[in-house]
Amino acid sequence: MVARPEEIRGREAIAAGQRLARSGSRNFNFGFILTLLGACCWSFGGLFVRTTSDIDAWQIIFYRSWVVLAVTGGYMILRYRSQLGPVFRIAGINALIAGIALGLAGLLFMLSLFYTSVAQAVFMGGIAPFTSALLAWWMLGERVKRPTWIAMVVALIGLTAMLWGAAGGGLNGSMLALLSALCFSCYSVLLRSGQKTEMTASIIWNAVFLILFSGVVLVLPSGLREPGGFGDFAIGWRNLAVTVAMGLVQLSLGLALFTKGSKTVPAAELALLALAEPMLAPIWVWVAFGEIPAASTLAGGAIILSALAYRSLTMTRR
Repeated sequence: MVARPEEIRGREAIAAGQRLARSGSRNFNFGFILTLLGACCWSFGGLFVRTTSDIDAWQIIFYRSWVVLAVTGGYMILRYRSQLGPVFRIAGINALIAGIALGLAGLLFMLSLFYTSVAQAVFMGGIAPFTSALLAWWMLGERVKRPTWIAMVVALIGLTAMLWGAAGGGLNGSMLALLSALCFSCYSVLLRSGQKTEMTASIIWNAVFLILFSGVVLVLPSGLREPGGFGDFAIGWRNLAVTVAMGLVQLSLGLALFTKGSKTVPAAELALLALAEPMLAPIWVWVAFGEIPAASTLAGGAIILSALAYRSLTMTRR
């Protein structure tokens, strides 16, 4: 029996839809891996800081941001050449705000440590996947799938386990840490919003913002640090080498992978995958310096890992 034309067209449409679904699934899987690798790069931050001596966070931020600007800026110049200006214009205000939001997330988290415990600050950061989900639903209409909700709740339980028994902190510090989580959520959602543009531009804006901010803090009175004048820009060759490596591996590579993965990964899952950073950070310091994490830290890390593994398995079954 010869199929009618409308039946043939219907079969072709179904086949095309199936091919599109498979392609979308492969893209999501690839983006998931890139995003997770980006968060893994971020987790080396504590290890790098541990190898520095006689410098503070503001000096580290200043120099590693210069590395990010040089590396990412060089990449974009080589790739786009005469089209660099139009690329930035198309990325527009979205990339600018995303870069500043990411910079603020890091600065607010650092400031929160002056007013609350590390445990409390990290726990508040664990709220980011939930705030990202709400923002993405409100701004982009992204709906969070059930496996993602389950993984987010399990990961939050893991964070709670990691910090079990740790001292609490003040309200001001907790609010700063919460604002940090909200800024990271804004960054994740803005990456998703600009997925059709070159959001690598946001990394440039982030570096410029942090260079200016940390430079002012180093030189001028601000209440955030005792100003030491231009002499504080001299950090020694060893510290300089560490901050350069930090800028290359932790930030330039980490942000590039995270930004690339964000094109196919929803905002809530971006923030969920970012929790690999606090999970892995104590492990690297343990391996390199023999600083054994608390049993609760290892248990909580295992729970977070199980949440990410669960989401990965449910993803591959799509």
